[in-house]
Amino acid sequence: MNTSIDIETATAPKPVALPWSTEFDMHSTIAGRTYRISLFEPPLPSPAGAFPVLTVLDGATTFPIAAAMAGMFAFSGAPALVVGVGYAASPLESQVLRFRDLTPPTPIENVPVRPGMPTLTPDQIGGSDLFRRFLLEELRPAIAARANVDSARQAIFGYSLGGLFVLDALFKAPTAWASYVASSPSIWWNERAILEDEGKFRCAVKNGAAAPRVLITIGAREQTLPHRLPPGMTSEELETLAEEARMVDNAWELAERLCKVHGAPGYEAVFHAFDEEDHLTGMAASVGRALDFATRD
Repeated sequence: MNTSIDIETATAPKPVALPWSTEFDMHSTIAGRTYRISLFEPPLPSPAGAFPVLTVLDGATTFPIAAAMAGMFAFSGAPALVVGVGYAASPLESQVLRFRDLTPPTPIENVPVRPGMPTLTPDQIGGSDLFRRFLLEELRPAIAARANVDSARQAIFGYSLGGLFVLDALFKAPTAWASYVASSPSIWWNERAILEDEGKFRCAVKNGAAAPRVLITIGAREQTLPHRLPPGMTSEELETLAEEARMVDNAWELAERLCKVHGAPGYEAVFHAFDEEDHLTGMAASVGRALDFATRD
């Protein structure tokens, strides 16, 4: 049987579009830069009359996964809006831009120089407060004007440096979102300075001033050698970095402390380690868990 393809009769290739998703560019007066915003709107009405919202950082990589899964969730009775926040820039440029938005103020001498990581200048780090304000003061009203949003069910998800940002937002603005999902958070950044605000957060929970839902996830292999080595790195170099970063230990220790806090009704802290997943493969698993966490009642 002849199984060759007739190229002349094949359909011409065209760009792939994500179902029920749109995107637009939005300039931030607060942050002084332009963001690429992606929006998934469920194809079915919400049983509650309005949709919970999951905002995912590093939208170029996380939004396609989240949007595809949100379509499945919608047909399973848990429709939700998904908002992806990325950059109107090339992938390489985006890798530099994200450092300023996702990191808190950091002395330049504490910024590591590692294989595969761009060399950063002081103006390319430490802008997390401005980025948080953009999300809350500019982006959130823009999404609410476009879609039927449940303002009481807003969740935020970040991975790696994005997870660091989520923890920074949790500790500094614990009532801004209902749910915070910090996946594989880079707690090691700036000598774990992110934890300096943890005590204030725990006091707010104990006093009933804040009652967020918190999910911290990690890939169980993030503190050992991954299945594949990044280009230009030896196994010895990567093993040293893994030991210094303490990705699994840092995430577990923080989650354990937060789980022991007793606060007002509604406060919840959950930890999950994904078996056999490393820092590369854990992203897809964590996006699905974040969507599930954000849509639970």
